[in-house]
Amino acid sequence: MSSQNLVTDPRAYKSKDLLLLTQLLHGGSLIQPEEVVNADLSDIGKQWFEHKSTQLSRGIKEFPLSKAPSGPQVLKLYENMLEENEKCSTTTDLANNYYFKRVAELETRLSQDKDRFKNLLE
Repeated sequence: MSSQNLVTDPRAYKSKDLLLLTQLLHGGSLIQPEEVVNADLSDIGKQWFEHKSTQLSRGIKEFPLSKAPSGPQVLKLYENMLEENEKCSTTTDLANNYYFKRVAELETRLSQDKDRFKNLLE
């Protein structure tokens, strides 16, 4: 996968990172795809890359980028996220989708940790 494709491919990221990106877009009142298309997304890319959560992901090698994505790269990633999640038509839909994916991941991890702990006690 080329580095350009890596930047704009939602499958290259963890759901927590895509959730954060959609929250940043939503916080910027970029709800409808037309609003995202017409926005300067450079600052969003920088905020996403510099966010504490992303820094943690980068620190444990779970974030694929070594520099902030450009505005056009953020836009292409957003468009690919919509394409990959056919039931989503807005930023809010995407944020909700990634929120529930993240909750499911955390619930699974908690259950696994609980099982491991029980096994240790036996």
